[in-house]
Amino acid sequence: MTNVDRMIPVQILDDIIQTPMYITKDPQGTSALMHYSQIFREGKLYNVEVLYDKATNTIMHFEYTRKALGPLLAIPK
Repeated sequence: MTNVDRMIPVQILDDIIQTPMYITKDPQGTSALMHYSQIFREGKLYNVEVLYDKATNTIMHFEYTRKALGPLLAIPK
């Protein structure tokens, strides 16, 4: 992650993995699972997705945005 302003604490990633709103299979076909939830950053609500492989304890991808992600609808401005 090259943009420090976009980083989120590992505790938030862990919370998303432990108590997601939705879980789906990895669209790329790996054994990892995509975890979807929402977070607040600087007073704004964001959708977030975390691709987590439990077998290797690896976060393979994460993104947060106000756009629609997976089953989460876009967040109005």
